[in-house]
Amino acid sequence: MNGLRRPRVLIVLAHFDETRNPRGRPDFIPQGMGHVFLAGAFNRERVDVQIYSEFHSGPLIDQAAFCEQDMLVLTGVTAAFDRMRHLTAYIRTKSPGCVVVAGGPAARNLPVSSAECFDYVCDGDVEQMQDVVRAVFGEWAASEQLLPRFDLINWGGPVNYVETSRYCNFKCSFCALTGERRHYHSYDLDYIEAQIRGARPNKYVLFIDNNFYGNNRDFFLAKLELIRSLWRQGLFLGWIALVTGDFFKDPRNLELVRQAGCLGIFSGVESLSEAQLKRYQKKQNLVVPQLDAIRNSLKAGIAFQYGLMFDPSTQTLETMNAELNFITGERTIPLPAFLSLAIPLLGTPLFHESLAGNRFLPSAKLRDMDGFTLMTRPLDSLDDAAVFARQLARLDGHRSRILYHCLGFYMSYRRSLSGRQMAHLLANSLRLAVPSIIHRRRLEKEAAGEASLTYVTTTQPLGPLYTPAFPVSEKFRGHFAPTMITDASGLLDEKLARDLEARRLPVRRATRVGAREAG
Repeated sequence: MNGLRRPRVLIVLAHFDETRNPRGRPDFIPQGMGHVFLAGAFNRERVDVQIYSEFHSGPLIDQAAFCEQDMLVLTGVTAAFDRMRHLTAYIRTKSPGCVVVAGGPAARNLPVSSAECFDYVCDGDVEQMQDVVRAVFGEWAASEQLLPRFDLINWGGPVNYVETSRYCNFKCSFCALTGERRHYHSYDLDYIEAQIRGARPNKYVLFIDNNFYGNNRDFFLAKLELIRSLWRQGLFLGWIALVTGDFFKDPRNLELVRQAGCLGIFSGVESLSEAQLKRYQKKQNLVVPQLDAIRNSLKAGIAFQYGLMFDPSTQTLETMNAELNFITGERTIPLPAFLSLAIPLLGTPLFHESLAGNRFLPSAKLRDMDGFTLMTRPLDSLDDAAVFARQLARLDGHRSRILYHCLGFYMSYRRSLSGRQMAHLLANSLRLAVPSIIHRRRLEKEAAGEASLTYVTTTQPLGPLYTPAFPVSEKFRGHFAPTMITDASGLLDEKLARDLEARRLPVRRATRVGAREAG
């Protein structure tokens, strides 16, 4: 330690909101937690750590936040890479000596571009942050055990977030985890218990694993026994987790999780089409008929949530609208928690398939990989597909069907679900029917200087975040140029091609890459 003051570290979860929301989404569940886990790499007594989530609180544009910082740590999904560059320009302007560290999917998928922008690039797991802390500040600044810093969270809400495993044992073609080629593994029980005991009391727990069920049944059962014990001790009110389709193969699993305090599960349905599931390589959803899995969960007293995903480049509008009509008319299953377009994320099989098939639209931007902007050529006309994308998030045209669905769903499960579970599922349905229409239109109008959104990457405006919020040094103005997927003719962008080539190389350890000297 320098003897004058403790090092100051700012950790930011970078984010672009697809609705151009200038105020964040404090009420959304789940929240991103990467910055909270990264904060656990620093010694609590010797380093002054602040965290900020742009997903929760909106874009970080306060000049004071970037002043007198010794380290800026950035993480975020791949589409947030440009936002990480913006934040780097701000910190280098206000704190010229600050060390910038970047990790997460964005840094992993864009190793060359990251090396040109950041001082340290981490392409490993969260524990790698401890190595960087030791290299920059010294052994004294690193924590002995990496536990999430729940004490730094500045939001309330009814939910704590805990992780019991990492990655996934399935290889869906659209999933970023498939592209990263990491192996699924579970944490030890002591670490899981430490997280739960360190979280805020009198809350629900959301297990943010990509696959809570996993591929080791003995460990799954041991984990449930621990969770049941801690739940009975009153450490939390109940819990929710994400499970894969193979969870439903054993009918005993629903009763086991219910006895351990489970109130709800989320499972990636993605599509009700068997052909589309096979196209997505989502074989785990073919183990048990998906509608049976949903109904069995609800009858067992477990709330069921799911997402649906549509791919206009491989599905016709007629097919996709037929699925929406079925969902809104089938009152024995809840409406989806979210709807999205398939995103051809960098490095995934879907990305390479889209690239090889010349599906990407001209002037496709990384920033637009948000699930609501068309990135690839649709089977139907581009104008018609854009209308579908615009209507997708709020299910325009289905309001009366949704209201009738609410009544039918309530009548179907009023005896098996608790009042709280039913209220949550019906609130999601009503959000699709009414509030999101008002909310989304208001957000679109509030985006300062924003042209109308087109929902097509070629013409979709970048948005106000690509204009610096305050003056930055001229040598960092290039940080506000968008990262391109394709050029104006639809060919792969040359800079991205460098990153894709480098991405094929073996995973490296975090190293100082000399970005400051490169300007």
